[in-house]
Amino acid sequence: MKNFILGSTLVLFLTGFANAQELLAPNPHMSAKRVVEIQLTALQRNDSPSIDAGIVQTWTFAHPDNKRYTGPLARFAAMVKSPNYRDMINHSKHTIKTIVTTNRYALFKVTIISKDNVMSTFKWELRKAKTGSLNGAWMTTSVSPPLRAEGSV
Repeated sequence: MKNFILGSTLVLFLTGFANAQELLAPNPHMSAKRVVEIQLTALQRNDSPSIDAGIVQTWTFAHPDNKRYTGPLARFAAMVKSPNYRDMINHSKHTIKTIVTTNRYALFKVTIISKDNVMSTFKWELRKAKTGSLNGAWMTTSVSPPLRAEGSV
């Protein structure tokens, strides 16, 4: 019964989100950096137009391999709200520095200033998807826990 209620709540949430705003979807014409920008901007405005809309948008660009690890949206949302990643939610500022980009792999150093003025740095990794309608689209494969020492990326 608990799983049914959670599943029903998630479906209602996603339906409400879809009615309020169309999600940007992965496509082969978007650059890797643009994908990171979309995800960070969504998290920066997490509760607009609805609660956790930014987390939903971010999850949309999670690589299929990443989704196998992080699980369904509800589990992904819980991870983003965990101590390692919660400073991303409604953060005040972010910067994206390209570390490496090849034809199929990209690595960025992302620095976030939280709403509480805490600075965190993350390694943001993307790969091009190789399956179905996502083929050739940049998608996030992993985001490191916060790096504590400057220059760790």
